[in-house]
Amino acid sequence: MIMWSDGTFIEDTYTYGYYKMLSPFFQRFRLLISGADMPPLAGAQTHCELGFGQGVSLNIHAAAVPGSYFGTDFMPAHAAHANELLEASGANGRFLDLGFAELLHLDDLPMFDSISLHGVWSWISRENQNAVVQFVRRFLKPGGTFYNSYNCLPGWNSKAPLRELMALKDEYERAQHGALGRAQEAIAFAEKFIQAVPGWAQRHPEIAPALEKLKGADARYFAHEYLNRSWTPSYFTQTMEQFEDAKLDFACSGSLLDALDALESINMPEEARQFLLAEPYPLVREELRDFAIMRQFRGDLCVKGLRRLPETERLRRLLACRYVLTKAAPPEELKVNGYQKGITIKKELTDSIFAHLLADSARPKDFTGFDMEPAVLTSLLIAMTENGIIAPVQDDESIRLAAPGCGKLNRFICARSLYSQEIKWLANPTTGTGLNADQITQMMLHFFWSDGSTRDLDRKVWNVLRAQKRALIVGGRELHGDDENLAELQRRAEHFTASELPLLERLKIA
Repeated sequence: MIMWSDGTFIEDTYTYGYYKMLSPFFQRFRLLISGADMPPLAGAQTHCELGFGQGVSLNIHAAAVPGSYFGTDFMPAHAAHANELLEASGANGRFLDLGFAELLHLDDLPMFDSISLHGVWSWISRENQNAVVQFVRRFLKPGGTFYNSYNCLPGWNSKAPLRELMALKDEYERAQHGALGRAQEAIAFAEKFIQAVPGWAQRHPEIAPALEKLKGADARYFAHEYLNRSWTPSYFTQTMEQFEDAKLDFACSGSLLDALDALESINMPEEARQFLLAEPYPLVREELRDFAIMRQFRGDLCVKGLRRLPETERLRRLLACRYVLTKAAPPEELKVNGYQKGITIKKELTDSIFAHLLADSARPKDFTGFDMEPAVLTSLLIAMTENGIIAPVQDDESIRLAAPGCGKLNRFICARSLYSQEIKWLANPTTGTGLNADQITQMMLHFFWSDGSTRDLDRKVWNVLRAQKRALIVGGRELHGDDENLAELQRRAEHFTASELPLLERLKIA
């Protein structure tokens, strides 16, 4: 008998992750990098996320990017949490706990400007995949954006046997319940099998390191990733073939690294890059890329009716975008780590860019008329965005509209940080995305908001942690006693006041 879970792991909720590629604003930026002719987000935009998990990304984007948002995740606990965040921000949203097939029976859904799903496709049955295709076909507007991320081949070929080994034991001899118990049981079973059949592990040398890495993974992530009954990694072209009825045109992968192939061969040898460039058919070329870098996970951005820009117009629009520094200070040097190797960009190339961005109190700026060859400049801006040093900026009206909801959501998240460290992100109205902020930063921001002062932040945070019988961990070592913890918190408070708070204020988060 198939239960409502349809084979999906439901004994524990999923993690509280955040995924920038689900931002409608950032999706448009990535599409522009690829040369897609996408008009700016404007007017009454509608966006949808299928399988939103805990709803962290969905709620951050509902607050940070103006529009109305719809989402579903068939686990009621996920929907309840997502709606709690929605109520906190006051954003315009409707979040349900329906399965994908059930959505097709709703008669009150709007047409959407974007539909997205992250880390869902590989873990649902073929019937549910077909329901997603029908949903996109029926409800995505012409010119709308579709994003889908999934486990892909050939990168998963080496780890698929390990996944099957652990899922096999779990499916037929389940002895414990809950994510942690089932994860521990599955890993222990795989280890015993490897010890009993060492020849198998020798023929698959990548298995043992992969298993060792999984021991440190979040049990909830492990269970949902490895213990689902439905799990089908697929080649890129196979996935695109499934969406033929949805009238989608593939635009680009979600990875910014894929736009930097020409940057000193960071992604693949030059011979491989030239081989890909010589391939005339875009879908074949994209799958060849997956072979060249042995990609295990990919995200696809598609458009319902894709139009391409001339190269000169693509460069012009990228330089006309406004950018802002998203770090408290620019790095001493810019390092870019590709799929094949990492490189350090010459300082003389980046100094003028950072000087431009730091001028006028580091307000957002475009690069129209900047004294650098446009193709080189855009590559550097993409690399800095990939590294999280800068980010594209929304228009002033969108920032103005997003700021109140972001403020409400961020105050809720920071108040919750006094007893929870689950959500490590804040809503950023300037960039339309999330900004990483750990529990200590959130707690200090909460106390700063409470009394408008940065005095005694170290003691206020320590009073909370000590009452919970918790201590800080620095460099893998737990600190002991008041003196050690207060010394570290004093350092953090000084950094918060001097660096973090000015950045948060500049981004209109604080």
